Amino acid sequence: MSISWRRNSYLVLITCSLSLSACGIQDLKEDLEIVTEGYGYLKARASDADVGASILVALVRKDNDGDAIANARSVGLDEPFYVLVSKADYTLLAFSDSNGDFSYQPGEPAAMIEDPVINWFRDMEGQKRVDYDALEIQAIELSSATVLDQSLDLSVASLRTSSKAADNFLEVVTWEHEAFSAENKALGMWQPGAFQEQVGYGLYLLEEFDPAKKSIVLVHGIDDTPLVFTSMVEVIPDDYQVLLFHYPSSFPLEYTSYVLNETLDELVRRYELPQVDVMAHSMGGLVSKGMIYQADETLREKMDIFISVASPYGGHTAAAAGLKWSPVIAPVWWAMAPGSEYLTTIDSVDLTNRPEHHLIYTYSQETGGPREKDDGVVSVESQLADSAQKNAIAIYGVADNHVGVMHNACVTDLVGSILSGDGAGEAAPDCQFEQQ
Repeated sequence: MSISWRRNSYLVLITCSLSLSACGIQDLKEDLEIVTEGYGYLKARASDADVGASILVALVRKDNDGDAIANARSVGLDEPFYVLVSKADYTLLAFSDSNGDFSYQPGEPAAMIEDPVINWFRDMEGQKRVDYDALEIQAIELSSATVLDQSLDLSVASLRTSSKAADNFLEVVTWEHEAFSAENKALGMWQPGAFQEQVGYGLYLLEEFDPAKKSIVLVHGIDDTPLVFTSMVEVIPDDYQVLLFHYPSSFPLEYTSYVLNETLDELVRRYELPQVDVMAHSMGGLVSKGMIYQADETLREKMDIFISVASPYGGHTAAAAGLKWSPVIAPVWWAMAPGSEYLTTIDSVDLTNRPEHHLIYTYSQETGGPREKDDGVVSVESQLADSAQKNAIAIYGVADNHVGVMHNACVTDLVGSILSGDGAGEAAPDCQFEQQ
């Protein structure tokens, strides 16, 4: 992958918009129109003073061919949650999983809501972006007097046979998996709505899931896929299992970070995992830090290590220019613009306790090249934003470009050292890192 091609991930959106060429901006425009007309958020909160167990919620889509689970998740009591849904008729089912088997039995407090409140994007005309706090909330009141008239098995195995939303949850894949193809990567960048419909957010495995192992979640950047981590995976210690988070680049970072948080929250609710660490590249660092901001105490306690590589913590000026000049706004630009509300929010995350943040930044446009103001894509200033430095336990500067760093032997050795605990991230004898 050439560095000039990756730079275009940020800049081509703006140059295409300004020239009104057909290089992809038209696809983005048409896709966002479809999303606006056909998608919305269900925002809900489950409550009942007598419920002490985990609460499971299923959104059932009512089709001509019969009902089908469109989305399902575990939720906390009195904690609002979101579900992105396509246009359809739905029934919302929920129950308190008293015996922890992820299946409903009569007697467990339950709720059934026909036609739940959904905040359709088309009804939010005039809003430049979704205000999550302003969405109308659907109250779910569970009661022992409510008996669901259908069986409801929300175990992972059952969901995979009935729910598209769960198809990608802990699915074992190879690097050749179709979701990571160039075509699907382009969908995530230029047609995020189509990506959501055809591919969906994913948390994939490279081997069968083992809840006794430590886990490390790999989060890619803009206009990319988990394939950027192929070299890094080779140095991850054997006592870890690798989880690959895959998402559409152009969707709002507020929502993508929320999905990552909810996915990992689901993981720790279902399994007694010993540890969940995170490694991120580029914009993936912003997604990951947003997830950490939203994570509850249970998830935060599982997280020991956070490694970010070439992440634009100070934002990107190209996104700000796009907001100002482009006739079509990619939703991700709002968060990526310097000084955005999203960046300000994640700046407030306190990482002085855990997870320990190892910040790797890049300062050249070629491997082993001279020091520059940027790595060909992201400025050094953005990577070394004050808030990011303040929260980092260690900072390593690398003479490499934005993409090359992910295959740099010194960096892969460093990552292996950090994860294994050998010297808490000491460089190999023949490797030199610029220190801050």
